[in-house]
Amino acid sequence: MSLDDLASKLSDPSRIGLSEELAKKLGVVSREATRGRLMAQVEGDASHLGVYLLATYVVDDTDFWGDGEIYWWCIPALGRAGGRVRKEVLAGLPSGAPPHKVGSLEWMTNISLNQPPLLAVIPPEDDVESCVLRVGFYDDDGARADLPRAMTAGLEALANVSNEELPSAEHIITPVRDAIYKSLRAEQDDILVDQEVVLRRGEVVRFGRGMIGSVVNAMARVYYFVRDEAKTEQFGPIALHKGQIETVRFPSAMRGGGRLSLFARGADVTCQAFGDLNTDLPFQNRVIDGRHEKNLEQGFSVAGTGAAKLVAFYTPP
Repeated sequence: MSLDDLASKLSDPSRIGLSEELAKKLGVVSREATRGRLMAQVEGDASHLGVYLLATYVVDDTDFWGDGEIYWWCIPALGRAGGRVRKEVLAGLPSGAPPHKVGSLEWMTNISLNQPPLLAVIPPEDDVESCVLRVGFYDDDGARADLPRAMTAGLEALANVSNEELPSAEHIITPVRDAIYKSLRAEQDDILVDQEVVLRRGEVVRFGRGMIGSVVNAMARVYYFVRDEAKTEQFGPIALHKGQIETVRFPSAMRGGGRLSLFARGADVTCQAFGDLNTDLPFQNRVIDGRHEKNLEQGFSVAGTGAAKLVAFYTPP
């Protein structure tokens, strides 16, 4: 994704719960101005990293009769050197989606593999040490959850958070979460996931750049991808059927030290080169071995055993 595309997402006035008044309070500006602010954050060769909600598999929707109605929300915050935290609109706003009907042992099909929701943006600044995401997935049991109204309440709470430096990410996340929770009357609903996901700078891989991560418990499995907005290349998503063989190939040749991530939902997908994908293990992360560059010049094959969707990402070293 280009910086223009990222700026478009961050400046989009139609995001759930966002009003014109709230946009002004939060400092959401035009796409051109947002792009300029993003460019000002670039230091050296590093790029912005986007954290995207790739997919969610519901293990138990908690409904005895019929399918559940699952909604989700996410609140991002950045931690900087010395434990400093401040409200940053360029890191992304709280996001979410209304209830979606899904049963136990099923994928949430309202999460697009082609255009996954943006959860957070990590700037290429040396003092950024962590990205904290508070992620909530709930089964809607009471009156139908009004996510737009709840997200408006959360954004209003965010607008009221001090613009000064704060002691921890909780000083941003807690009031926003409380406002969303209260608006949804979420105490009536069943929790599938409600926890913090912390991405750290790391000594080798910056914030899991170019890799898929997961949050897994007995109720649900949530998968996210950390995209290098300037360098990550994408293959697919493609639909696979039983016996269908496809070649995964990227615009750039895969080189030693590059990172490859594969993800599939649906039936099992076989991949002799990097490992098979199934419901229990739907993704593979690999660092390309320089010794195998020649063998990967023409890409590699995957095969479907039934109806499935597959997407792959390559992030050069």
